[in-house]
Amino acid sequence: MAATVRYFSADGDKVGNTAGGQAVKRATNNFLDMSVTEIHHRANLALAVATPIAFALSPSIINYPVDLALGVLIPVHSHICLNLVAADYVPPGTSRSLAKIGIWIVTFVTAFGIMKVNLCGPGVTESIKCLWRKPKKE
Repeated sequence: MAATVRYFSADGDKVGNTAGGQAVKRATNNFLDMSVTEIHHRANLALAVATPIAFALSPSIINYPVDLALGVLIPVHSHICLNLVAADYVPPGTSRSLAKIGIWIVTFVTAFGIMKVNLCGPGVTESIKCLWRKPKKE
């Protein structure tokens, strides 16, 4: 399933005939042509790369984009995995649709919670690192 991406050229030519429009169209079509398994594998790779980078950079302002990326990657990864678990262990014809609705709810709550920590708190990486720090004595 390929989507049409429309960009107008500056010279009034046909839609999408600019070099930028064609590049965006190719990138969008490549992303839309990926299967769920490919998205899952790329999310795994991105998490495997981003997690140690986040822990190495934290606490610094340079870590902020990595925390935001983790705030997207973690819910995407868990959503795909939970759907695979539901497909394997919830029998067809039963409450599979109810399980899928529950998975969507968990995904949105997780994404909202991580983004709340990233945008209004110390960030997901710093929040995890503080679990291993000794409490400050007053």
